[in-house]
Amino acid sequence: MSSKADLKRSHIIQTAIDYLKDNDLSTLTLDKIASQANISKGGLLYHFKTKDALQTAIAETILNEVVQSYEHLASLEQGIGRLTRAFIFASQKDLANGASLNIAIQIMQNDHSAISTVYDCLLDELFQDGLEESIVHLIRLTIDGLYYSKLLNIAPISAKATDGVFEQLMHMTRKD
Repeated sequence: MSSKADLKRSHIIQTAIDYLKDNDLSTLTLDKIASQANISKGGLLYHFKTKDALQTAIAETILNEVVQSYEHLASLEQGIGRLTRAFIFASQKDLANGASLNIAIQIMQNDHSAISTVYDCLLDELFQDGLEESIVHLIRLTIDGLYYSKLLNIAPISAKATDGVFEQLMHMTRKD
C-alpha cells in the first residue's frame, strides 16, 4: 500500500498532467498546480523542490504509464503482430485521452535520451513481431504523424477519421 506521501505526490503529478492536457507547458507554475491540487505551495514544495523536478516527474510518470499500457495490451493479444497491435491500441488510447506522450516529449525536448531509449526498445520488439519491417515503419510513422498533428495543431483530422486510420493500421497487422 502506498504511503500518504506517495499518494499526495501521485495526486500532484496527475493534477499537473491534467492541467497540461488543456494548457501550454509554458503556463505551468507551481502556484497553479498547488491551487488545482488543493494543497499549499509549501506542501507542493515538500514533494517537488523546483518546477523542473515536477516536470521530470510528470514525464517519467507518463512514460511509465504508456509502457505499462502497452505491456498490458500486449498480454491480451496473440499471434503474429500482437506487439504491434498493442502499440497501436496504446497509442490510440493515449491520443483519445489527451495525448499525454506529447506532454512528456515537450518536457524532455532538450534531453530525448529517456524517450529515445524507451522508443528504441519498443521498436526493437516490434521488428521481432513477425511483420515485414516496412509495415512496422509505416505504422510507427503514421502514429508519430497523428501525435505531431495533435501537438502542433497542423491540419488535425476528426475523431472519426482518426478511428479509421487506426482501423487500417490494425488491419495491416493481421495476416489473412
